[in-house]
Amino acid sequence: MDSKDQHIDPHHNPHPQGYYSVPPDHRNNYPSTEEDEIDLVALVQIFWNERILIVKITGAFLLVGLLVALLSPEEYSTSATLMPESQSTQGRAGNLLQQYGGMLGIRGGNIPGENIPTSLYPDIIESIPYQVELMNKSVYFSKFDTTVTPHVFFSEIYTPFNLIGFIKSYTIGLPGKIIGLFRSSENSNTEPIITEVNRDSVLQISGSQMGTVSKLKNRLTVTTESGVITVKSEFPDPQAAAEIAHNGIILLKEYVREYRTQKAKEDLEYVEEQLASAKKRFEKAQQMLAEFRDSNISLATAKARTREQELQSQYDLAFEIYNSMNQRREQARLQVQEQTPVFSILQPVSVPLSNSAPNRKLILIASGILGGIIALGWVLIQSWWKNEKNSFKEIKM
Repeated sequence: MDSKDQHIDPHHNPHPQGYYSVPPDHRNNYPSTEEDEIDLVALVQIFWNERILIVKITGAFLLVGLLVALLSPEEYSTSATLMPESQSTQGRAGNLLQQYGGMLGIRGGNIPGENIPTSLYPDIIESIPYQVELMNKSVYFSKFDTTVTPHVFFSEIYTPFNLIGFIKSYTIGLPGKIIGLFRSSENSNTEPIITEVNRDSVLQISGSQMGTVSKLKNRLTVTTESGVITVKSEFPDPQAAAEIAHNGIILLKEYVREYRTQKAKEDLEYVEEQLASAKKRFEKAQQMLAEFRDSNISLATAKARTREQELQSQYDLAFEIYNSMNQRREQARLQVQEQTPVFSILQPVSVPLSNSAPNRKLILIASGILGGIIALGWVLIQSWWKNEKNSFKEIKM
């Protein structure tokens, strides 16, 4: 019998059980390892053919990075750490009042007080009154060999060349500069310059001072963590960076001290005013009693004795009030001392020995990597575009 005539069992499976083959219609859709190798080789070949372009683009980015690294102004940073007293801590004034207050007729016990949360210290630093006072404190700039305020330094002395800022100022800000040429310069020097700040009044800040405020906000910062305060200063001069941080810490202490002692000082002023009035009343009663006794030595009549008792009662009352106000004044003084905050210096301010910015090595490495990525991407896009143009021409033909 011929093999063509043999009966084929329809249930016969030519493959062993458990064998699964790829459907014939989809076998050609799976890329082979050879195709992957060919694509990788072709990709390397494309990069090799365009190696001169890649080197040029990468070199251009390295050159720009080198210019940025060399022309960027140097910055010096320093920091100090402080630890304010605990809110529950009682100072020496409170201990003295508790121990000896009874002997002086003053009530003892804890003197109430309220601390400023350390989380509000950055807000104090960024406030305009604080910044205005800080910008008007003289600082020595060792690299410039001059002692001026930060406002004068930024507005008249310091003119760094920044490549990115240079490009922005002559592209984005060009229309404004053109308009400024046609404006009158009569009001250029009429802006008020504030050197002292009254925190209870309305502030009128000039445009140049607001520019200095924005710069100082970025250069003097305060961070708090676990009750520890870190004050960091960054300036284009090492000595100025240290002095700005030192002035900032002193000014911060003054603001906190003023907040803590404001109520106690107001109470002390009121007590002193009342004490002065009580003293006048006591001296007047004392003088009247002395004059009456001098003129009525014998006190023979009942009317004279009654008048003496009346003047004696006025004298005793005036003396008690005067003595009581004296005691309250001492208590108010102890309250002011108790409310005065204490800061422990954990790490003092030091003059930096080397600049903190710019990091020239990092700038060069980043510019080289960025330039290489852009160069490779440009070559791939260019090669893809050529292939698409050729495919379009073949389809059109």
